[in-house]
Amino acid sequence: LHNEDDPPESSAAEQPSTSTETTQTPQAGAISEADTSPPPYCSIAVEAAATSETHNEFYPVPPPYSVATSLPTYDEAEKAKAAAMAAAAAEVAQREEEYPPRDDFSDADQLRVGNDGIFMLAFFMAFIFNWIGFCLSFCITNTIAGRYGAICGFGLSLIKWILIVR
Repeated sequence: LHNEDDPPESSAAEQPSTSTETTQTPQAGAISEADTSPPPYCSIAVEAAATSETHNEFYPVPPPYSVATSLPTYDEAEKAKAAAMAAAAAEVAQREEEYPPRDDFSDADQLRVGNDGIFMLAFFMAFIFNWIGFCLSFCITNTIAGRYGAICGFGLSLIKWILIVR
């Protein structure tokens, strides 16, 4: 933007010049911009009407206020929600019938989760008996909790032996 208080500056980026062309002063461009008057307001209103017509061609007209503000009652909304949940439950039941559970999984896929007692037993067995306890507790238990307990106990026993050796 050109500030009227600043002295005029000519830059090579604004006006590229060659040896055969004559250069224009920036003041002449500023005067021509200031002399032009804005368009009359009636033409702006016509342009706005034209743009609103094209706008309505691409986008549908919004519904009237009475339709937009008519909301269902609480009971109607609850009934609709219950119907939607029943339909979703029916879809889930239908999907389960389409894909019956398979019985041909390997033992690694069917590991049970286990409980805290199995975890603690395997943990203390691996912690007290070091790598021998780890091997025994890892191989004997068939639950996830038992195997992770053996891993944790062996890790803590390694830390214990590092501290003893230091």
